[in-house]
Amino acid sequence: MKRLVSFLLIILATSAFAQKKYYNQAVNSCAGKSSEELIDKCIKDSYLLNYDFTTDEGKVISTKNIKKPIVILAAAGWSAPCIGQIPALNEIVDIYHNDVQFIMIFWDKKDRIGRFKSKVDSRVILVPAGENDKVAKGNLDISGFVHKLDYPTAYLIDKTKKFVAVKRGAAIPSKTVTREQANETNASELEDFVKQVLN
Repeated sequence: MKRLVSFLLIILATSAFAQKKYYNQAVNSCAGKSSEELIDKCIKDSYLLNYDFTTDEGKVISTKNIKKPIVILAAAGWSAPCIGQIPALNEIVDIYHNDVQFIMIFWDKKDRIGRFKSKVDSRVILVPAGENDKVAKGNLDISGFVHKLDYPTAYLIDKTKKFVAVKRGAAIPSKTVTREQANETNASELEDFVKQVLN
């Protein structure tokens, strides 16, 4: 009887594990889908695999060693909204850095992210594209993490490494929106985004 119970437990555990979908497999299986379908049907509820990100300072950060929720921000130096959201990002990092790990991955190589390094809060881990990373047509594969959405995009991952939400874009100043209004909008949206994984 003990063998039968053990066998059934193994089958249940294997079955539960087999149904868990992981981020890269989910994203790659959704080729050709719209951005909304990619987020809602593929990314959300998938799980983060371990990624060894090499920072702009040459340090390797393994996502498996991060024990708190993670926000991965995809950025590109040529994207005005990426630059424009920095004041709001810094405000949110200042409030939540103890509760959430912020990682910014770049379409740009290390020599092109100086503009960000001088402006982004130092508690944000900066990960430029390395020599072996793939950057093409705006898509990014950095240390194995595949990004196929626009810039900026923020991925919200809870403590269990589950993707909870994805936020795309950022407000920028225009003829009808002041810099202060854009910053307020970005800070409010980022805070609401991050709060989804806080207890």
